[in-house]
Amino acid sequence: MPEQQAVRPTLMTRLAAVLRGEVSAETVEAYRRAGAGAYEDLLTAEKLRDRLAGRGATLWQARPGELSQLLCTWNAFALQTLGDQFVEADYTAVPRTVGYLPPVTAEQAAAFLGEVEQWSSRARRAARDPGFDVAAEVSLPASLPAWVEAEPCPRAHLAAMLAAVRTMRDHVQAAQADFARTGIPAGKNALAATVDGMVAEAEGTASYAESLWSPNADAAVHQRVENSVKCAIERYYLIGQLLAMPALLDRPDVQVAMVSGPALPVPGQAGFDPWCLTDPASRASWKRDPAARRAIDHLWRCDPDPAATLTIQAQIDAALRAEAIAAGTTASGAAIGNYYCCPWSAIYLVRAPVVIAGRRLRPGDQFTLDVSAEEIAEGGPFKRALLVGPFHPTNDIDYCDPASGGRHG
Repeated sequence: MPEQQAVRPTLMTRLAAVLRGEVSAETVEAYRRAGAGAYEDLLTAEKLRDRLAGRGATLWQARPGELSQLLCTWNAFALQTLGDQFVEADYTAVPRTVGYLPPVTAEQAAAFLGEVEQWSSRARRAARDPGFDVAAEVSLPASLPAWVEAEPCPRAHLAAMLAAVRTMRDHVQAAQADFARTGIPAGKNALAATVDGMVAEAEGTASYAESLWSPNADAAVHQRVENSVKCAIERYYLIGQLLAMPALLDRPDVQVAMVSGPALPVPGQAGFDPWCLTDPASRASWKRDPAARRAIDHLWRCDPDPAATLTIQAQIDAALRAEAIAAGTTASGAAIGNYYCCPWSAIYLVRAPVVIAGRRLRPGDQFTLDVSAEEIAEGGPFKRALLVGPFHPTNDIDYCDPASGGRHG
């Protein structure tokens, strides 16, 4: 990639950015320039793969420094690619404010780019120290930085993610070919088949997002594309690490389920259940509460994109059926029950690695679906996101509806 040049916004650019509520991209651009070496490092790592294949050594037999160089280089490259694509997609969408970014875009790009340095530094150390083992320093496989929540997801973000997933897919396919070319040791064929299956799954998810997407997509399609492309990106980020250091395949937390279920009926459609977000164990009691009924009605009337909300719930339902999650319990085994805020969603315990709403959850995590219209009256956004615990039993109740009396202890 060409060297990043410093962006110098004009006065008119600054005025346009102020009117759009955008923030300076100076820090993000500094990260981009500092991390641009990740692209050259990837070329060096690809030459290393060629040498390993040429000498007939499998990746299970390579030196720790070689494996660490491959893994760290991949992580740095993927993060730099994601950060660059988020910035470039916004600059393309709004060229008159180049040098400025929407706050959510700046935050997301910085989250990716801010982690490039640590991986690049480790990759360069590994290139010079054959005994360096990054697995002794950090927990692997590494997860992506958290996705910054934005409702709705800006179209430029979707364009960025789709561009990034294509780049990641191309490099994973090349790494997969080298992985096979180096040979698979006896007894490791099942693990190699696991990688092949993960690649096929990621390719299917990415292709689905690409086929579904169009610039005129409605909100429901937009949400499905967002969920799918995030899943594919996370999957490719993981696979790239496994292809660099296949010994990680022996770790049980590597297998991550990406779940989806049949679409739930939206308000106005036959079969719509306004209580479908509520914990089934306590649903009957909430239905008997007049204030709760008003709060649920208010919630759905305020939801600007009920299809997006129901898509997440469908994924949760699918994860339950797959036994990747279960009803949440305390350390002593007592049921935690539902979240205290309307719609009183169940609190879940993650039993197996799973991706829901584009977020990777690990065994032992507690989470709930936090949906709220509480801030809308004050000009705030509608809330729709996974909330990760830990959680503890409480007697508090929050109807999240001024007409229902708000919160009760």
